[in-house]
Amino acid sequence: MISKSYLEKTIFKKFKKDLVSKYGADIADEIWQNANAEYLKLEANEPDADKSSRSYVFPVVSIYRAVEKHAPGEALETTRAFGTKLGLQLKKKFRRITALPGIPTIMWKNMDKIAAKLSDGYDIKNLVVDTNKCFMDVTGCLLYDKAKALGTPEAAQMICCMDKEYMNGFRGVDYKRTKSVAEGDDCCDYRLTKSF
Repeated sequence: MISKSYLEKTIFKKFKKDLVSKYGADIADEIWQNANAEYLKLEANEPDADKSSRSYVFPVVSIYRAVEKHAPGEALETTRAFGTKLGLQLKKKFRRITALPGIPTIMWKNMDKIAAKLSDGYDIKNLVVDTNKCFMDVTGCLLYDKAKALGTPEAAQMICCMDKEYMNGFRGVDYKRTKSVAEGDDCCDYRLTKSF
């Protein structure tokens, strides 16, 4: 048995509780141990992997593969559900942080810099940033591309489900996204509009 899971150090650490609820403690332990072993293999195969791969892609790919191994055909639904749940938790945190006086104003004054930082490494088209909106179509997602290169592109949908929820937590921002590269669309259509 693995004493300390590497996955316990990631934002996905609470996923094990969902596994216990769905499959029972024994199966959840087995899935979690297999996910951790898978994570360690990915790390060993790519010791120089970038931070995004280590923090997001390796964990979601490992978890997806472990769930699929134990419950064939259930990994996509199970991981997407957890992504949504985690996104809702993060949404509450972002809501509290951006409730501080002046934070939405500061965000919009710096939206061009924020957009540039958040889109670094992604393929972007139709970028429009002004004082009232930030629109972009992400046509190439580095997280999805990495999951695809690892042979498990579906795993990236957990991250998309998180994103769709937590982005609604920013005060002063009306957020919409109707498409996702990881879900088979031509782009992720981010539409952020000033709402104050």
